[in-house]
Amino acid sequence: MAISDPTLADNPILHVNAAFERLTGYDRQDIVGRNCRFLQGPQTRADDVAQIREAVARPVRLETDVLNYRKDGTPFWNRLLIAPVFDHNRRLRYFIASQHDVTLERETLVSLEAEQRALEASAAQTRESLADSNARLQFALKAGRLGAWTFDPVGRHLDASPGCKIVFGYQADAPFGYDEFVGALHPEDRARVLAAIAETVGTGRDYDIEYRVITPDGDVRWVEIRGELLLRADGTALSMTGFSTDISERKRIEEHRALLAGELTHRVKNTLATVSAIVNQTLRDAATLSEARDVIGARIGSLAVAHDLLLRDEVEGAMIADILAGVMAPFDDGRGRLFSVSGPDVRLEPHVTLALSMALHELATNASKYGALSVGGGHVTIGWSVGIGDGGRRLAFRWEETGGPVVAPPTRTGFGSRMIERVLGQHLRGTTRIDYRPAGVVFTIDAPF
Repeated sequence: MAISDPTLADNPILHVNAAFERLTGYDRQDIVGRNCRFLQGPQTRADDVAQIREAVARPVRLETDVLNYRKDGTPFWNRLLIAPVFDHNRRLRYFIASQHDVTLERETLVSLEAEQRALEASAAQTRESLADSNARLQFALKAGRLGAWTFDPVGRHLDASPGCKIVFGYQADAPFGYDEFVGALHPEDRARVLAAIAETVGTGRDYDIEYRVITPDGDVRWVEIRGELLLRADGTALSMTGFSTDISERKRIEEHRALLAGELTHRVKNTLATVSAIVNQTLRDAATLSEARDVIGARIGSLAVAHDLLLRDEVEGAMIADILAGVMAPFDDGRGRLFSVSGPDVRLEPHVTLALSMALHELATNASKYGALSVGGGHVTIGWSVGIGDGGRRLAFRWEETGGPVVAPPTRTGFGSRMIERVLGQHLRGTTRIDYRPAGVVFTIDAPF
């Protein structure tokens, strides 16, 4: 404690107690008669000094912390309490000041403030990192058509993210709980899905399943679900959490591949059977081995053209116009004088495509050897149409040769003719006919379509 006299110049100290001496390191004789500013030092803040001067000048009570220095030069934080003392006439007579060393408290406070700032900075960085991670997660979920979900198996409460709702065909902000989830399950898959959930809850195994759902618009989608069971400390089920993915496109591709594989197997078997029949029948009808070799090569070439069309259009067959273009190319002069072709877009099934290609090749080969294409000025008109007839829609096809030599019916029926009239007719489930008219061969097809 210290007492000063403001009635004297510079408000000198009149008295200090022993505690003041211990606190500052000064003896009483070094203190009395001096202003308390002798305790100030280079790091004492000017604002704190100004605050003390203002309190003395007013005069008013003041409590503040100020950085002072001991006699040995060590700084300490001094909690200073100044109070004015007035006489009975309200005249200022003294100032009484108490001092308390709060250095440890201030250092602790500074340390705590520094830690708080560090924590706030770390928290801000963590929030920023979490926001960035969440943004990247949401982007990944959206890009991968993924949805997150959490399911309480006890309360039957489902919490679905916007992405999860979209996977099931709902709007991102639409209600989607456990009842909506069960209602969306395909009837044929519902029991299997619910049994898988019960198995995960009962055994703790991961939840990994693919199934179909029906969207509110009636579309059927394939969904893949992967999740895990979270447990309480006592081992009981807390919740299930995981992700949902729309795998409809993947399933479509898998089904398409399976269809292609099956179709390829079927085609290979049929092709081998066709090649075997071509070789056997041609060898039986040919006069010489050289003739058989040429005919077999041409017929298998026609078969290859048909397969090229099928492979280009996958399993859907081929258009009649494309079949004609492929088969007629070796016989055309490139100037459009030998063939006239007209007809609507009509796609034939794969097995019909093969049969028609072989038949057209036989017709074109015979026309180039004996018919309209064997002389200058000959012409082949090809046309087809689809109309309504007995039993529904029917396909009408016509091949007509003109300008060639006079035609006479053949004396015997070879493999080519049998293939045109019988095999093609069977594939078309209709009627095929070759008329050997004097003016030129006419070939017609009448079949359901």
